[in-house]
Amino acid sequence: MMTTYLLTPDQVAQLLNLHVRTVRRYLREGRLKGKRVGKEYRVTRADLDEFTGGQTADLPVAGPAIARKRHVIASSIIDVDVVSPEESHRVTTMLMASLNSRRGAGDFPSVNSIYYPEQAKLRITITANLELTASMLQLVNGMLENGRSEH
Repeated sequence: MMTTYLLTPDQVAQLLNLHVRTVRRYLREGRLKGKRVGKEYRVTRADLDEFTGGQTADLPVAGPAIARKRHVIASSIIDVDVVSPEESHRVTTMLMASLNSRRGAGDFPSVNSIYYPEQAKLRITITANLELTASMLQLVNGMLENGRSEH
């Protein structure tokens, strides 16, 4: 049983080092044979070889499969008002210590903080995977709830 590979105009363009619009124009003009499948053209390898004079025989039909692992990253901004400089420093230090304990974990999370003394406001940004982001948000919440003082 022979397998017939159907190539998209994008794949043909990549194989021939042409712009995809050029390939589509060749298909519309009939210079390159192709079949319409729905709204898109598909080109058989035999039709592509005929178009190029058989010069694509040694080219791969598709690129090698790329193994991918999904990475989900969250970015969070936390604004805390009515916070003293000491409390701001304590929260920031604890977050950085938590982050530093993960050295060598393979991902690259980041935590940044800015304290605005004129507004007594702390802004923290966290960029990390979902699990770490959730744990850092809980850490901040716990520290602020336990260290809450009347200002």
